[in-house]
Amino acid sequence: MRQKIELRQPIMINGKNYKELEYDFEELTCEDYTTAATYADANALRASRSGKPSAPIMEQNISFHMYLGMTAVVAANRELIDIADMERIKGYDLVEITQVGRNFIAGRSAEPSSPSSSEERSEVTPESTIPALKK
Repeated sequence: MRQKIELRQPIMINGKNYKELEYDFEELTCEDYTTAATYADANALRASRSGKPSAPIMEQNISFHMYLGMTAVVAANRELIDIADMERIKGYDLVEITQVGRNFIAGRSAEPSSPSSSEERSEVTPESTIPALKK
């Protein structure tokens, strides 16, 4: 399902200024997923050479989350955008892209969901089953 990321800092791609980018994880292929992992691994290798710790666990790997979010944008816009364009994104927009990838890995949709019946507040407050203390 196509969704959008609003950019705080517009990015110029192929001579056009983009203030928002569409992404779609339904368009992600095995090759796209592997590409995201490869870029994340390359970042981890550079970080390990500089003495910074890396997170090999997929759920904790922010580089993988970032590149997965970027790859989802590329997947939704294959004719217009490539990963090199996405790597020019900066600032808070990187956090947004990373959150999109993290939510995908965590199995969470970016759309707000309505509460299930078990999450709704109950109008009836049950009486306590704990006996009152005598004074």
